[in-house]
Amino acid sequence: MIGLLLAGCEKNDGLSPPQRNVISDEEIIPFEELLMLINIKTSDSTWLVVSSVDSVRIFINEHYWNMVNSQAVDTSKVAKTHLGNTSVSGSKLNYLIIADQDIEEPDYNTAGEFAQYLNAAYELPPGEYACFIESLQVTLNDNTVHKYYPMQYATFKLEPNFKSIFLGEITINLY
Repeated sequence: MIGLLLAGCEKNDGLSPPQRNVISDEEIIPFEELLMLINIKTSDSTWLVVSSVDSVRIFINEHYWNMVNSQAVDTSKVAKTHLGNTSVSGSKLNYLIIADQDIEEPDYNTAGEFAQYLNAAYELPPGEYACFIESLQVTLNDNTVHKYYPMQYATFKLEPNFKSIFLGEITINLY
């Protein structure tokens, strides 16, 4: 009878079984995500208007971080001019990028799979880093996709126990 009561009182803490098995007395908050605003300047000093910036390929120092899309923007509310299959604006339009580290999570059937997952994590201790935006793509009004290679760096300093960091505004020039 007491066993049934104890079994019914199991607390669901939202942790997966491997997380429950990790014992640590450290209360360190791991760094997980980069936040940045991207805007795209055209050759005639106007700003490209698209619903989102897609497939932004990001590296931290020389390590692959993730390939992400920006948050969608409702372009129907933006004052813009149509030039062929492209829309541009005289006002800058920012696209929010939230980039978590891309680590494929296995099913954790064995201790080896969990170790593989932990080894894939690129942990960033406090210090100076360079975020490299290798490529991105946009979809124009006629649904054609254009890929660009800005090869642009943004530096940042990671403080202890920061879960995320804002890199600021990054302007991509399409000349």
